[in-house]
Amino acid sequence: MSDSTLSRAWLALVCAIVLEVAGTTIMKGSQGAAALWPVAGFATMIVCVTVSYWLLAKAAQRIPIGVAYACWEGLGLALITLCSVLLGEALTLRRLLALLAVLAGILCIHWGTGHGDSTPEARP
Repeated sequence: MSDSTLSRAWLALVCAIVLEVAGTTIMKGSQGAAALWPVAGFATMIVCVTVSYWLLAKAAQRIPIGVAYACWEGLGLALITLCSVLLGEALTLRRLLALLAVLAGILCIHWGTGHGDSTPEARP
């Protein structure tokens, strides 16, 4: 696998994470009586999440699925939590420690996954 192919896969994964966070944040903002455009917000959320899943699938073609999904879910969770803090939710010590544990888990999964050049066809 070439470095540019792997770089494109990581770029697709980063875009998938950003779109998932955007869709979830838009979902929160389009709910309730204070929502400015509930239908447009819901439609935007659907588009963001759909494209996010598509990009995750593209990234998982080159990045091990465990690593791709852990990054997508874990970094998405961390960023959504930070967005919620910006929207007025409290960031308690317990939530901060939990986010640090999630991020540590992502690193452990990434480091524990083989990244050799062997392909499934080349294995005995």
